[in-house]
Amino acid sequence: MSKKKVLIVGGGYAGIAAANRLTRKSPEVEITLITAEPIFREKIRNHQVIAGTKGKDFQIRNLLNPKVSLIIQRVEKIFPKENKVLLNDGTTFEYDYLGYTAGMRAGDPGTKGINYFSVASFQDSERLRKELNNRPNAKITVLGGGLSGIEVATELAENYPNAKITLLDSDKIGKNFSSNAVLYMKEVLKNLHVNLIEGERGELLLEDKIKTSSGTEVLHDYCVISAGLVASDLGKNSGLESNKIGQVYLNEYMQVPEYSNIIGAGDAVKVPGEEYSYLRMACATALPMGIYLGERISSLMGNKSAIGQKPFELAYVGRCVSLGRKEGLFQFLNYDDSPKEKFWTGRLGAFVKELICKFTVFSFKAEKYFDFYAIPQPKEKDSVKQNERLATAEK
Repeated sequence: MSKKKVLIVGGGYAGIAAANRLTRKSPEVEITLITAEPIFREKIRNHQVIAGTKGKDFQIRNLLNPKVSLIIQRVEKIFPKENKVLLNDGTTFEYDYLGYTAGMRAGDPGTKGINYFSVASFQDSERLRKELNNRPNAKITVLGGGLSGIEVATELAENYPNAKITLLDSDKIGKNFSSNAVLYMKEVLKNLHVNLIEGERGELLLEDKIKTSSGTEVLHDYCVISAGLVASDLGKNSGLESNKIGQVYLNEYMQVPEYSNIIGAGDAVKVPGEEYSYLRMACATALPMGIYLGERISSLMGNKSAIGQKPFELAYVGRCVSLGRKEGLFQFLNYDDSPKEKFWTGRLGAFVKELICKFTVFSFKAEKYFDFYAIPQPKEKDSVKQNERLATAEK
């Protein structure tokens, strides 16, 4: 009997984790990972790429179990009814199961100006780094005050002290942090002389300035876009049902409802419903989803999997943000991504952030040989449900 063929589309956090876990769980399977680049792009370090503080790169081949075949091509289209994919060189590959981990990309910022760069793009990040080497005193606007925006602003301010950095957000920064943690972040931004503008939307993006919703003009030499991220459009363009930002809809077993042999993970997918509404686009989501993907496919092929036979569940533990190389913040979380009051700051926060980044890559290497990464489970959620059942029973 011929081996089952599994294709994994995408060489990011979810894809690599899925390939390594599945290879060990189902040795009788032929696994191929297809991705456009041979280098693993640590997107959680793109702010360091911009500032020139990132360390070495990792070859995807070196992070994968040797039994996983690697193809460096771009998948142009999925044909779910025919169980095959089309690559950019015109070749096609058939599959029995497809792991959809195509990731995310930068959205259209509304301008095509050469002075605009997306933090979601490694190429843009690298291009801006080269520009700043020649213009260290530049005026830089960071559009979007989420985690990536804050990290870009602080990393640039620390490494280019003569540059004029503005962080612009349509709302308040730190929406998923405790109030005291937000105060700490603002204090660090102030100490680094970052001009923080909150509550003003960038209405008109021009080559050398942004006009805000209040009529203010924010001048810049360069603008870094850290808002408006969207999923890969591969699934949507292949006819898979998707939401408005291109995330393919899955059920609670991370399978495409119409095509149960397509299992997804990471930024490119979305599980509808209130129970999964708290899941966000992040490495902290993609990595455990990737582990589950591997376990789920193994379970579908008849292998024992305590993880894969149950619906996907995930509890967030913490949210970390680097504030330059010397400062950082680690926010403790409830399972549903809401902040607890506890958080760590300063060098400890920076150390934990760096440790988590290194832990991610180490997890890939360890997963080549044994089950290393454990998906955090929502114990608090179970306690809440139990209390609700008890309350109902008492009525």
